[in-house]
Amino acid sequence: MKLKCDNIEYRKGYIEISPNIHNGYVNIETWGVDADVDLKTLDIDDENFQDDFITANTEIEMSIDEVEALVVQLQSAINNARQNDKNT
Repeated sequence: MKLKCDNIEYRKGYIEISPNIHNGYVNIETWGVDADVDLKTLDIDDENFQDDFITANTEIEMSIDEVEALVVQLQSAINNARQNDKNT
């Protein structure tokens, strides 16, 4: 599963989540994309997407316990962002 993240021009890219590349682990890979690349009209799987559009790449393997802890932290961040959005 790939998630396109392109809301902030200088912090856009993709997150890919793949289970069981290594048995019992979840693989999370991120790609930073150059700010000049228009992700609204171009996708990473498009044949016109060039390798040099990628500015950064990180890949990690997480245990199930680590992923569950990440989910808790993400939910906390979501709740905090929603609350701050309501206050502005």
